Amino acid sequence: QTGHAVDLEKNGDVIIMTISADGIEDNFEIVKEIVNNAPKIDKWNFVAFRQPVPREKINSISIKVKEITLDPKTIWFRALKEDDNLYLQIFSDILTEDNKGDISYGCLMLLDNLIGEYDCVKKVSAYEFYNTNEAQEFKDDLDPLTEIRDFLNYYYGVD
Repeated sequence: QTGHAVDLEKNGDVIIMTISADGIEDNFEIVKEIVNNAPKIDKWNFVAFRQPVPREKINSISIKVKEITLDPKTIWFRALKEDDNLYLQIFSDILTEDNKGDISYGCLMLLDNLIGEYDCVKKVSAYEFYNTNEAQEFKDDLDPLTEIRDFLNYYYGVD
């Protein structure tokens, strides 16, 4: 199956190799298997799934998709619970019918950075994307996307 991605970064003298499923849940087990069976190599660290950025960087990240820059401080979310499923509605002032695909993709990339790939897929059942104008009736109930990690930790009872 397709959907695997590898990212290399250097942290001091350690090379960190992140193996990703590109958000495809069907590939999660193979990613875990790859990392669990990775060889032990001095100064190499193998990591399963894209990890969230450190908390101190949350307010400084942005994502550029085509010519659109997305800042999580200007994107909003609302959580809805139905049965045992958690759904997130994401709102952006710049979302239009023409750019909805790009904005949705960029928001999912932001979520990967804010909560990590695994939680993005496993803790939220589905995402819906809207222009902020569609939230007039409940605008006071929206939270900035920068607070999504804290919300999910509270919702799932994680410290």
